Amino acid sequence: MKIKKIINEVLALILAGGILLVSDLTNRRNGSEDQGKSSENKENRGIKGRNYRFCMAEYTDSPNAEDAEQGVRDELKRLGLEEGTDFTMKVFNAQGDISTMNSIAEAIASEKWDIIFSSSTPTTQSLARKIKNMPVVFTNVGDPIRAGLGNSFEDHLSNFTGISTVSDFAGLVKLVVESVHGIKTIGTIYTPGEVNSVVYKEELEREAAQQGLKLIAVPANSVTEVADAALSISAQGIQAFTQILDNLTSSCAPTIIKVAYDKKIPYFAFVGKQVKQGAIAAVSRDYYTAGVEGVGMAKQILEGKSPKEIPYQYVSKTNVDVNADAEKYFKVKIPEKYLVQKQNPLKGKNFKFCLAHYIDSSNSEDCEKGIRDQLKQAGLEEGVDFSMKVFNAQGDISTLNSIVDAISNNKWDLVFCSSTPTIQAISKKITKMPVVFTNVGDPVRAGLGESFEKHLPNMTGISTISDFEGMIKLVVETMPGIKKIGTIFTPGEINSVVYKEELEKAAKRHGLSLIAVPANSATEVADAAQSIASRGIQAFTQISDNLTSSCGASIIKVAYDTRIPYFAFIEKQVAQGAVASHARDYYYAGVDAANMAIEILNGKSPQEIPFRYVTKSLIKINPEAEKYFKVKVPAHYMTNSK
Repeated sequence: MKIKKIINEVLALILAGGILLVSDLTNRRNGSEDQGKSSENKENRGIKGRNYRFCMAEYTDSPNAEDAEQGVRDELKRLGLEEGTDFTMKVFNAQGDISTMNSIAEAIASEKWDIIFSSSTPTTQSLARKIKNMPVVFTNVGDPIRAGLGNSFEDHLSNFTGISTVSDFAGLVKLVVESVHGIKTIGTIYTPGEVNSVVYKEELEREAAQQGLKLIAVPANSVTEVADAALSISAQGIQAFTQILDNLTSSCAPTIIKVAYDKKIPYFAFVGKQVKQGAIAAVSRDYYTAGVEGVGMAKQILEGKSPKEIPYQYVSKTNVDVNADAEKYFKVKIPEKYLVQKQNPLKGKNFKFCLAHYIDSSNSEDCEKGIRDQLKQAGLEEGVDFSMKVFNAQGDISTLNSIVDAISNNKWDLVFCSSTPTIQAISKKITKMPVVFTNVGDPVRAGLGESFEKHLPNMTGISTISDFEGMIKLVVETMPGIKKIGTIFTPGEINSVVYKEELEKAAKRHGLSLIAVPANSATEVADAAQSIASRGIQAFTQISDNLTSSCGASIIKVAYDTRIPYFAFIEKQVAQGAVASHARDYYYAGVDAANMAIEILNGKSPQEIPFRYVTKSLIKINPEAEKYFKVKVPAHYMTNSK
């Protein structure tokens, strides 16, 4: 009778979880139709009504700073936060004076702020010297590593995170070469006192050399020197201005553009608003989007995440703007492909895509749905604008190798793939066609590159590496006094081994020991779960890999039979009986991968697109499982749960 009772309880949990899952899928579909409204109603209850104190520090008045600030304000509003009710925002501006900037940093450091937003490199550097304990989110920094804000995008100052807006040098130089026929020499002004300006000058020079051009670069240290620098450059035989972006030259752009018009030297920009001031064209990062994405990071911090846990990211959007009147004045013609970008240049091209899975799992299903939904959101209709052939190896490595051979023997406009075994197999055979991966934990450890920036030239994609620190915190807070946790891993999957190691490190940091048992096939998983359960663990914290994800129900059954709470890194396992999940959103991993694919279809090389982390994570809780295992997830996680 006791066994029957347990079985009935498990079935009830699965039914309850299924109801939650159906509700979740309904909300997700609604979110696709009205994402802003859904996000405000569903995801932000935990940060409403807190009366936060925010401030924003800017170095100078510039179009970039204005756009970033507007993006911040609009995104806060979209999140349902009303200025004056849910937050106050104090704005500081140094008006381009470094001593004033230092004074502003001291003033900010003397008060208490929930989030400090920072725009520009000089601003963020000043704040980094003064502020060690309050969270800072920057929205307009070109190279945060060269600016001294960390060793890498993942290993950075503990109270800082933010958005890199490093310019698209390759894109602009390519546009100039295609627009000004026979061009050999270009020119720019730079500001020696701004680290980003020096970096940008060097990067522009490097890219120019790669495309057969010479760069003339002249320094300017103040507003009064800019006009003389522009005249100096124009006298050195340049055939086009390609003005890099920094605080000084951005604020003095009309001065440089006037010299360009007087000398009839075409002017190209990295700032979109300079097109209205007379530039022929601009290839510009979208600073409004940088502000929006900075708020996304701030939201994670307000929900309890440390800035240290949030890697720096590149802004996700780049714009091309063209000035038809300037084309006529300077007698140049921007190629048609740039002019149609404001419309949808991808419509009607009948792209040939394929998608390769390693196994049927909830993660791969969510990724595929995210890809399809985002392609549709981008205006591409399956059967009209593209075809998509889906391959699945059903967990068999020899079948996967045969699939890769079949893919390599055909011509595809783009290859999508899900999971680490899939991308590893593809990387050995496919070197010419563009590949975008999703659902890959550690692409560097998987052999796809030296870093997120330096990687295989035909590949880019989305890392979904789990939030191990976040999971351990959730378990420790839910089960005070816990000492031992357990997981199953798959030795043949590199991500599984990496995840086991990372979970062990996070556990040790919190005084826990991890019991990890290997399984190499579906038949071994249940035995591995029994083995772990018999070794005194107090909770399952099951990592995510292809094998164990597809066998989640088997492990959860052992957890219920032995009454050992089960915590998951996969959202859908909550519906199967997990107490809670701390999961990457694999649907959004698909969305993010589709956005990368769109960049490639618009002409960008995968080599130019760094690997990125999935943009969304979520926590989900199963109240029925809490009751069964007699544990209680703290209330602050409930406000962030889906």
